[in-house]
Amino acid sequence: MNAMTIAHMAGILTSAIQAADRLELDALKGPALADMDLDRIRNIKRDCSTCISLLDQFGRERR
Repeated sequence: MNAMTIAHMAGILTSAIQAADRLELDALKGPALADMDLDRIRNIKRDCSTCISLLDQFGRERR
């Protein structure tokens, strides 16, 4: 996996986190989502952040 691939994957995950942030804000504004759905959104954000950290670590180890 080269540096461009790692950066591209991190960019996609960052976009997913931003989309989840918007969903979370919308959910907090009104009762559109249940608490269970809000937990799922937060889990997605956490998992994406973990993947970004792992990609960053992998990229540093390859150098």
